[in-house]
Amino acid sequence: MDQLKNHEFLKAALFILIIIFLACTSQKGQSDEIILAKIGKKEITKREFLNRSELTIRPGIFKGRETTLNNLICEKILAIEAEKYSQFLKNETLKGRLKGIKEQMMRDRLYEEEAFNKVRLDSQEIRNAYRLSMREYELEFYTMRDENLAQRIEAFLDSVPDVADDMFKELETVLGKRPVHKVKYQDQDDVVIHESLFKNPVELGTVIGPLKLTNGEFILMKVLNWVDYPIISGADQQNRLKEVEEKLHQDKARKRWQSYLADMMNGKKLQFNEQSFKVISDWAMESYTMTGANDSLNYQLSEIPPIEPEINSDDPFFTIDNKLWTVGDFKKILVSHPLVYRSKNLNRDNFRKYFKLAIVDMMRDHYLTKAAYKKSLDDHEDIKKEMNIWKDAYLAEFQKNNIISTAIDQGTITNDDKAGIQKYWESYVLDLQNKYGDSIKLNWDEFNKVTLTQIDYFAFRPGVPYPAAVPAFPSLIASEDLNYIKQENSL
Repeated sequence: MDQLKNHEFLKAALFILIIIFLACTSQKGQSDEIILAKIGKKEITKREFLNRSELTIRPGIFKGRETTLNNLICEKILAIEAEKYSQFLKNETLKGRLKGIKEQMMRDRLYEEEAFNKVRLDSQEIRNAYRLSMREYELEFYTMRDENLAQRIEAFLDSVPDVADDMFKELETVLGKRPVHKVKYQDQDDVVIHESLFKNPVELGTVIGPLKLTNGEFILMKVLNWVDYPIISGADQQNRLKEVEEKLHQDKARKRWQSYLADMMNGKKLQFNEQSFKVISDWAMESYTMTGANDSLNYQLSEIPPIEPEINSDDPFFTIDNKLWTVGDFKKILVSHPLVYRSKNLNRDNFRKYFKLAIVDMMRDHYLTKAAYKKSLDDHEDIKKEMNIWKDAYLAEFQKNNIISTAIDQGTITNDDKAGIQKYWESYVLDLQNKYGDSIKLNWDEFNKVTLTQIDYFAFRPGVPYPAAVPAFPSLIASEDLNYIKQENSL
C-alpha cells in the first residue's frame, strides 16, 4: 500500500502543479499583471517577479527583493543583447526546447478546456462526500499482479458472495499475517481506492474488489472497521468543504480527460520494427547505464548516432495510425519532447519495457499537441506571455556563456581563473546597466508593496518532459544597487 501511495503522490503532485500552472496563466487577478519594470519593449510583471522568486531556488545572496529585481532586469538586458545575434535564435537546441515548452503548455490548456472547465458538481454529491470525508477506515487488503487470478476471484465472489469471510480467513492462514491499513480522506491512495471508500457509505465487513490499480496491479479489500471524526470548528468545516469540492472537481476532470484520451487514441496501435527497436533500445540502455543518470523521468536520447551498418536515420522505427516513423523522425521529435519514463528504478531487466512505454506516452502527447494546434492554442495570449519569459531566460543564458567564452578565446581571461572570470563578468554587467539605464522604467510604488518569503521552494512537475514550472532564477549579479535606473515611478 505504501508503494501505491508513493505512486499516487507523484500523480497528485503533477495534477496539483498543472492546476497551479493554469491558475498562473488563466485565472490571474489584475494585480498580478501590474508592470513593475519595463526594459525597452520587455516587461517584468508582478506575477513574473513572484513566480521567478518563489517557485524556484535562489541562492542566499540573491534573496533580497532589490537583488532579485536587479537580476531579472539584467536577464532582460542580456536577452535584448542576444536578440541582435541571429545564431542564438537559430540554435536547434534552443528552438527545440522552446517548442517543447510551448507545446506542453498547449496540452495543459487543452486539458483545461476539454476536462477541467466542463466539470459541474452536484450539491448532494458534495454533501455526501463531505460527510464521508470525516471517516477513517481500517482495511484488510491483498494485492496481486495476475489479472487472470483477479478475474477468477471476482467471478467467484459474484457467484458465491457469502464465502468472502472464509476467503479472507484462508488468505490470512496461507500468508501467515493479515495486512491491515488505515485510510483517511486526505490520504493520497490510488484514486480507485479513494472512490470505492468515500463516494458512498460502506458497511462493516464489505468486500471490495478486486480493483485494478493505476500501476496495473489489483487489490482486494475488506472493511474491518471505520470511525467518524467530526469537525467542530466552523473554519475547519469550511476548509474541509473546500477540500472536498476541489477533490471532486479534480476526480471528475480526470475521468473526462481519460475519456478524451481514449477517444483520441482509439484505433491507433503503435507497432515497432523489431530490429530497429532492439538496436536503439540496446544503445539507449548502454548509454543510460554508462552515464549513471539519476533523473530517469527526463532522460533525453536525441543524440542517437547512426549505428552503421546496423541502422541509420532512414530505417523504419515504428508505425502508428498508418504512418511510418523512421529513426530520423524519432530523433527529430526528441529534440522538443524528451522521453519521460514511468519509473525511476530503471535497470537492465526492465529498461526495454519502460523505454517502449515512454515512446507510447510521447506519441500520445504528439496527438494531444496536434489537437491543441487545431484549436489554435499556440496563439493563446497567456501562453505567448509565458513563452516570452522562457525565451528571455534561455537567451540570457546563451548570451552570458557566449560573452565569457569569447573573452577566454581572446585571452582576456583564463578558464581556470574563477575569480578573474567573476570580476570580468561583474564589470561587463555594470557596463550593460549603464548602457540601458535610460531605457528602464521602474514602478517603485508597486514594487515596495511586494513581499517575498525566504523559504526555498522548487515547483517541480513530475511526469512531463519539462518539469520546472518556471525558468531557473538568473543568478547574474549579487547586487541590490538599482541606482542605474533613471526613470523611477514612470509606469
